[in-house]
Amino acid sequence: MLSLLLVSLSHLSAAAVPPEIEDEQCLGINKAPYHSTLVPYGTLQEALRADRAKSSYARSLNGPWKFNWVKRPELRPAEFYRPTYDVSKWKTISVPSNWQVLGYGTPYYRNNGYTFQKDWPRVMSEPPKDWTAYDERNPVGSYRRNFKVPASWDGREVFLKFDGVDAGFFLWVNGQKVGYSQNSRNAAEFDVTKFLKPGANDVAVEVYRYTAGTYFEDQDMWRLSGIFRNVTLWSAPKLHIRDTFVTSDLDSAYKNATLKVTAKVHNYGDKPSAPSVLKTTLFDLAGASVRGVRVSGAVPSIPAGGEATVTLSSAVADPQKWTAETPNLYTAVLNLGDGKEILSHRVGFRKVEIKGRVFMINGKPVKLKGANRHEMNPNTGHYVTEADMVQDLVMLKRANCNHVRTCHYSDDPRWYELCDEWGIYLVAEANLECHGYYGVIDHEPRFERMVVDRNVANVENFKNHASVVIWSMGNECGGGSNLRSAERVVRSMDSSRPTHYEAFGEGAGNPASIDSHMYTDPDGLERIANSKTLTKPMYLCEYAHAMNNSMGAIGEYNDLFDKYPALMGGAIWEWEDQGLWNRRDPKHPILAYGGGFGEKPNDGYFIHKGVVFSDRSPKPHFPEVKRAYQWIGFADLGGGKVKVKNKFAFTNLSKYGFKWTIVSDAGTVASSVIPALSLEPGAEKVVNLALPKIERRSGESLYLNIAAVLKADEKWARKGDEIANAQFPLVVSELGTAKAPAGDLSVDSASLDGIKISGSGFAISFDRRTGAISGMSTNGRSLLLPGGGPKLHLWRAQHRIDDGWAAAGWYAAGLQDLKAEVLNLDAKKGAGGEVVVSSSIRYLGKNGFSVLHLATYAVYADGTVAVDNAVSPAGKNIALARIGVRMLLDPSLNSLTYFARGPMENYADRKRGSDIGRYVSTVNQQFTPYEKPQECGNHEDMKWLSLAGQGGPRLSAIANGEPLQFSALPYRDEDMEDVPYRVDLPKSRSTVLILSAKTLGVGSAACGPRPLPQYRLDCTPRRFSYVLRLGGNSELSSIPKRSMRPVLVSRAPDGRTSLAGDGPVETSTDGNVWTSYHGAFTVIEPTKLWVRTPGFTGQIVVDPPPANQGWKATASDFEPGEGDSAHVLDNDPTTIWHSRYTPRSEPPPHRLTVDLLKPTKVGRVTLTPRQDGSNGRIRAYVIETSDDGSVWEAAARGELRNRGEAQTVPFTSPRTTRYIRLTVLSDWSNAGWASLAEFDARE
Repeated sequence: MLSLLLVSLSHLSAAAVPPEIEDEQCLGINKAPYHSTLVPYGTLQEALRADRAKSSYARSLNGPWKFNWVKRPELRPAEFYRPTYDVSKWKTISVPSNWQVLGYGTPYYRNNGYTFQKDWPRVMSEPPKDWTAYDERNPVGSYRRNFKVPASWDGREVFLKFDGVDAGFFLWVNGQKVGYSQNSRNAAEFDVTKFLKPGANDVAVEVYRYTAGTYFEDQDMWRLSGIFRNVTLWSAPKLHIRDTFVTSDLDSAYKNATLKVTAKVHNYGDKPSAPSVLKTTLFDLAGASVRGVRVSGAVPSIPAGGEATVTLSSAVADPQKWTAETPNLYTAVLNLGDGKEILSHRVGFRKVEIKGRVFMINGKPVKLKGANRHEMNPNTGHYVTEADMVQDLVMLKRANCNHVRTCHYSDDPRWYELCDEWGIYLVAEANLECHGYYGVIDHEPRFERMVVDRNVANVENFKNHASVVIWSMGNECGGGSNLRSAERVVRSMDSSRPTHYEAFGEGAGNPASIDSHMYTDPDGLERIANSKTLTKPMYLCEYAHAMNNSMGAIGEYNDLFDKYPALMGGAIWEWEDQGLWNRRDPKHPILAYGGGFGEKPNDGYFIHKGVVFSDRSPKPHFPEVKRAYQWIGFADLGGGKVKVKNKFAFTNLSKYGFKWTIVSDAGTVASSVIPALSLEPGAEKVVNLALPKIERRSGESLYLNIAAVLKADEKWARKGDEIANAQFPLVVSELGTAKAPAGDLSVDSASLDGIKISGSGFAISFDRRTGAISGMSTNGRSLLLPGGGPKLHLWRAQHRIDDGWAAAGWYAAGLQDLKAEVLNLDAKKGAGGEVVVSSSIRYLGKNGFSVLHLATYAVYADGTVAVDNAVSPAGKNIALARIGVRMLLDPSLNSLTYFARGPMENYADRKRGSDIGRYVSTVNQQFTPYEKPQECGNHEDMKWLSLAGQGGPRLSAIANGEPLQFSALPYRDEDMEDVPYRVDLPKSRSTVLILSAKTLGVGSAACGPRPLPQYRLDCTPRRFSYVLRLGGNSELSSIPKRSMRPVLVSRAPDGRTSLAGDGPVETSTDGNVWTSYHGAFTVIEPTKLWVRTPGFTGQIVVDPPPANQGWKATASDFEPGEGDSAHVLDNDPTTIWHSRYTPRSEPPPHRLTVDLLKPTKVGRVTLTPRQDGSNGRIRAYVIETSDDGSVWEAAARGELRNRGEAQTVPFTSPRTTRYIRLTVLSDWSNAGWASLAEFDARE
């Protein structure tokens, strides 16, 4: 009784924190040495099946375990490992799993940075009080279960293997402490033989959320804990093949091979072993032994506890080769002591080489086109099943990916086996990232053992996999000495594969085999490809950041990969959105991103960045990847001739069938099969398609679609599925013209409220307060919501990739709430009986931004409205999201048919995979389900669209001239902008139709380049035209030709204003006396002018030149090119002044001086911080003024906010001055830098 009382009282006292978890030198206790993934088999048949889980000598310990969770180590049940400790009332947890997913504790999402107080190697230091870890200091999960050892294992050595435990754990068997392990992503294995007893055995595992090893597990992912991979009990004879290294070299002709098997045989017995024989036999996948490939070697007597290395080698005549295109596998069976132990390994015969700057496999140049892949399931977290892995492989292959980088850790062992079988080139990365201590512990000597150890584990575990073609040392740690030591060790272990580590950079300072970059823009990549000094292949280990609605310009990247031999390819960041379901509130289920569990700190939206959604359904990014990565190229030569290029490295195109179709506005009009093509890798052939002559309607366009299809089923697709496509225009027609339709129109323009035009069965109203259409009805049914007519629309609900550089400009300019000043709204009869309404509107924003929208609406008797627009922004030259108009339609108009790019959303820099065609959808289906609601559903190159309701009216919109872009969604941008999750969206109240002249590309600027220049949209004035049709009129019927469009107003950088019309332009100050316009002019204050052309009369407002015209800016230091000081005066907030940072950073203070050219009265300055991030954003500052640039007087001192919007700094008193000097004392990034986008000074 006394002993029981003492045990009970011990539970009430705080348990000590084990010192091992904060000891960076303690990598494990009593762990078995790392080795290749293996298990003995009971029979040859088992070995040939190579299913480790079904071996006679393996037992899974997956399943229910008793479980206890506490917030901090002191609260854990320290004696729980004792078999006498009662756990019967504990909860049951399923293994594998992450305990946070099952409701224990808090998941965190971080891109980089730690979730506990960083204080290496300690993990128990006190964090800020508002951090989740202040309460959940270092949660501990205690696991218990029992198991039985099969009687047939008697006399064998028994091992307990944990494939993945996050982050570290202690192990007990039958109350005896077995050992400890950290490194959550490599197998931890323990010899438990001496701890076992007959019958039931107890196993106890104590898992800590944080250990010293967690400093190198700072990967961009959910931070989750627990036993999340398989737990396996397995056994081996006392004389056991502990490790194998199977290699398959090819001769210089890449025909014949040499199979080499190096085996480490260990004696676990207590006396020397008898001499034995090791045999290796090679089998094909049909189970037949390969003739002549059977070799044996002597195993000497090995002392107790000793080990011997045996190497066997055999020639293999012309084996089938392994590549990602042809994943041919053999099975090498190892037999020790005439069947006393049987092991097997899949073997792929292939050779990886680098010749010059070219990456090669089996003597052929190979491009790696793929993605970075995390192990993640939205329902189970980091526990992924084989079915999950297969689902990824199916989608990867369908996307034409041949490559995966295991970011940034070793994956589940089954993944490597599947990649061998399915054909994926792996960059196998070690479990190593210390982004939160970047450039610090990468060279700290106390961490060298850990860095090297994790790389050794990665190589030892996966060295026998044909799919592994490159070893990667880790990710984003810095390029310090510890990583260089690891690279040397990896090379010494395996010279058959190249090495990679991005932080080593490029050139002579890079010890790895391959040069590597992240997120380099296409221009920079092309410069690298053309370098005369670089000597290694270039690999983009991360590019085309796919966060939310993004991943622009992947086609341009792949054009470069294909063009330059030195560019070996890249891996998109990343494969899947890493959403994690939070159903803790059943009324508010969310596919969470950072902060979705209330965790602090977190990195917000950054977790949703995949080619596919979290459930692996295709995002709109998917067809773009499939098209960019496809291995068959097509080029239109005209006249029905197409050049076909085989971009495969090992596959003849005879494997595929080919077909063509011709599509028009009405659908498919012709199709045929292309005769079989036999085309060797790298070869090209011109094919004459013998296209038929197509009779087409007026205004109808024709496009040629070509597709390559599978002739037979594959694991990942079915016969007939398309694997490569192209589309070429045959005839692209604009809208036809015709005489004005007959009929009468009545016009009521006497009302002070507006203008109403009525015709047979329809009515259209214009509002004098807004200058826009306010009502459209047909047969008494309204098509618009009140005030829902087309109004200028220039912004979009952020993609959360616009944040960095464009969206702050929209806010600063007030694009979300432009105030309309109607300058004129007039109606008159046209020559053909139509009624032409001319509208002039000046929209006023913030900080000097304004925009003129001039429009004409020609209303015809059949309900056709031809709209011509001229849009002229003025003020800061910000990046606009679009130039277009938005209509709010009755929500019953939900059925959508369109002729544009589809079927999924597409944008200027992400449209290669979206062919032009006729598509049918609904408005609700157009909403792309990004978990953070944002603008979506755009379609490029629209010719026409039609919206209809069930039994109701129809509204059609047709591009009149250049194609337009459109979206038709159930939500406004305002509805989506500030809503955190889809479940939070308000009820849809309208069909929101947007027609645009141009839209901003999506880019990848969250981590990479913003849209390329050709896909950006600045404030350059633009025209665009469209036609609206009410009722059931055909989309393609012709319209009367309009003679003149509104005047386009432009302002040059020097402030001069120009006017452009389709004919002579006249101006007037009063609307009565007109003067011919002859050239650009300037005004000294905002001036209203009347302008007219033969087809348009309206008012405009002309602004004077900007106040900073001619000002000059100089700086104490600047980064040449990117950071020139002149950028602060260029009226473009996307360019910046940046203090110098190459080849080294200049320390603060940094000074920027602006010369106003003449004494000017100034009372305040406005400073616009950089828009694309916080690097160098000014914190503490001093502002001074001077009359001569020598003697300075203080004007202001303070701190700017770490925000992107323009910030006004008032002077202590107004003064007349010529020079203003800004001195930057500190920055928000704490890097000693300075940056600024725009500078302005006003009275």
